[in-house]
Amino acid sequence: MMVMGYLKDRLEKAAKETGENPPSWVSEKNASGAAWKCVEELRREKELFIRRHRTSTDFSIKKHYQIKGSEVARTLGMNRSALMNTSSFSGDLAQYIEAVNSELEKAKNEKLRRAQSPTPGGMHRSKKEDLIERVRLAEHRYDELKMRLEEPLNEIYDELPLPIKKKLGIA
Repeated sequence: MMVMGYLKDRLEKAAKETGENPPSWVSEKNASGAAWKCVEELRREKELFIRRHRTSTDFSIKKHYQIKGSEVARTLGMNRSALMNTSSFSGDLAQYIEAVNSELEKAKNEKLRRAQSPTPGGMHRSKKEDLIERVRLAEHRYDELKMRLEEPLNEIYDELPLPIKKKLGIA
């Protein structure tokens, strides 16, 4: 019994924190309640899509990360124009969907920004272009150091006496 009460309390607290309280225009007397719940469910799906994808090509199709009124109407089995244009709550619903879409767009852009910058996680997480550039820089640095060391070594070899050169196999 105590565990069940604890779980119910946690569920209520989580609902309050996540903003599960409907806006003022939502009513259970008309379809606005069902539409709001549908938008919230679609928002969770789109947020999950954004979390699981990281390249710009994953986001080339807007329906994967944006909510459209027609999608809400199709899910509810309603006419799109009745839901989005002629109902008393249509304007509020359209504004709400627009606000949700702007949040989703921000989340997508943030995800892409983080994915574009090199991550500290070793070479396995780096992009191919980054790795190629790192190898190119390393080769350039190697050639530079080799040229710097070559001159002093040649001077040292030139100054060695002939018997030592013979023992080293240089002469």
